Amino acid sequence: MRILVTGGASGIGAAVCRHLDGIGWTAVPADLHAPEGGLALDTRDEAAWESALDAAGPLDGLVNCAGIRSRSGITELDLADFQKMLDVHVIGTFLGIRGMARRWSAQGRTGAVVNIASVVATHAVAGQIHYVAAKGAIAAMTRAAAVELAPVGARVNAIAPGIIRTPMTADRLTDPDQTAWLMSRVPAGRPGEPEEIATAVAFLLSDAASYVNGALLPVDGGWMAS
Repeated sequence: MRILVTGGASGIGAAVCRHLDGIGWTAVPADLHAPEGGLALDTRDEAAWESALDAAGPLDGLVNCAGIRSRSGITELDLADFQKMLDVHVIGTFLGIRGMARRWSAQGRTGAVVNIASVVATHAVAGQIHYVAAKGAIAAMTRAAAVELAPVGARVNAIAPGIIRTPMTADRLTDPDQTAWLMSRVPAGRPGEPEEIATAVAFLLSDAASYVNGALLPVDGGWMAS
């Protein structure tokens, strides 16, 4: 299995690459700045997507993990920041799914896509309207793509991570007040680790999940259940 992983230079994306390589698959990491052994990819750029998908070679799967995060109240949020959040997450995910679907069709192949959404796709929080909107759109696109691509044998699923210990969450997990608030939302009482997302990604990519399509799988310590 050969899998392209966006956002593969750090955090969840890097953990996914390590895990896939560890189970004998080939992970091709892609990020804004090319990681070692990987590709440069700005997920907002259509031409960059085409180049990366061609360079990665025939692929069995795609993990749309590239992302950014910032916090701002509605009244203070700039339109440019809102647009950038949508471009990185929503446009990037769409271009990846479309590019894979086109290539699988042309090659007579099929495969699986896993999109990284978030618990906030369904459980909104304050101060992140742009992030909530972007992750909600990823969840909706996952369902739409799953329905459309199922007849040709392709599967599209998403994972909804809760609070995961990554560079993106480091500022919150080193703030006692923020940590206390976050843990109050998590019945498990602890942050998740990137490797816990990676194992779920591998499952959804694998034949073991052959009848799983259009799902939003929480990996959140119980956040979405509470």
